[in-house]
Amino acid sequence: MPPASGPGFDILGLGMSILDSIQVVGSFPGGGGVTPVTRSALMGGGPVATALCAASRLGAKTAVIDRIGDDWRGERIRGDYERFGVDISYLVTEPGRRSSLGNVLVRESDGERHIVFEEGDFTPLSFSELPCGEFATCRFLHLNGRHWPACRDAARSVRESGGRVSFDGGAHRYDPRHLELLPFADILIVARDYAERLAGTDSRGGQLTALAQWGAEIVGITDGAEGSWFLERGGDRFHQAAFPVAALVDTTGCGDVFHGAFLAASVFGQSWEDGACTAAAAAALSATALGGRGYLPTLEEVQRMIARAG
Repeated sequence: MPPASGPGFDILGLGMSILDSIQVVGSFPGGGGVTPVTRSALMGGGPVATALCAASRLGAKTAVIDRIGDDWRGERIRGDYERFGVDISYLVTEPGRRSSLGNVLVRESDGERHIVFEEGDFTPLSFSELPCGEFATCRFLHLNGRHWPACRDAARSVRESGGRVSFDGGAHRYDPRHLELLPFADILIVARDYAERLAGTDSRGGQLTALAQWGAEIVGITDGAEGSWFLERGGDRFHQAAFPVAALVDTTGCGDVFHGAFLAASVFGQSWEDGACTAAAAAALSATALGGRGYLPTLEEVQRMIARAG
């Protein structure tokens, strides 16, 4: 069982909250016409947001820091956080603004996705609006570069207060501005696409070395069914294989669940290798349902999957 939490949050998340409309189709549209939808779902989404929900489901004490609109989307986003036990004390609602919406098309044959994204028109948070008092007591701050430059200054503040910072470098989200943020990351795990763009090489070893230049405790690269690769500060490297999924439904949010589970495992005192195994199992289970939060497993369910795999 997870250890009892301290006075602060185990994980604070600073990132964009999204409402995901997920639709399963036979094939992605290539032009004009009508594409039938076989299944659909509506739920909260977003990289940091879903990571928080996954970590909370596993037993970590989490809270989100974000701003949303006062529209119906915002109401659904707020309700989804509450459903998974994520504290919303620092989820600010801005009157007269729209929340973000992601339209996710999922190809039925292999779970591949195509996303049409509508970013909300709410005002990004400034550093002065953040709950800086929480930075002194939280164990981790998890972010992905949203609410720039407040996220950079928040990372610096957490580090100065003795906390630790986790950064999620998602696919197609590389931004040169992040180079100002990465020196504050203790856990630096990015998608293959992000690693390739940052390092300028397709060599896995070269990518890990490039990520490690800022001195993070651990750096990692995730690559779906190929698994994930890690380099610890002391020089140890390891590969975590992906868990096989017998009935894959949707890969939406698998990387976000991986991050949340890895952080929860760190909160619980697991080693890096055990944490990567926990994260891989949680991500695999999440792929068996529609949507990034269609199936967020409990710690017991993750442990059973690991035990079955031997």
